[in-house]
Amino acid sequence: MDATTINRTKSAIDALIEVQQLWIDNVPDYELSDRELVLLKKRLNRAMDNIRKIYEDNEELINKAEESLKKQNAR
Repeated sequence: MDATTINRTKSAIDALIEVQQLWIDNVPDYELSDRELVLLKKRLNRAMDNIRKIYEDNEELINKAEESLKKQNAR
């Protein structure tokens, strides 16, 4: 993976950790304020955008790896 993909992956993970912490802080009621809901939306969108970009940038490589493993397992 190149540096851009690694940085994007770190950013996506960071955003998911922030979402998780926001959610944990509100257990068990999950009653988020309007401000917290907007923050949750922003963090989720950031994570989804980064994850989508990571997948799209590496889809061909991922597919080749899957095919390679299928061939190895078929033997």
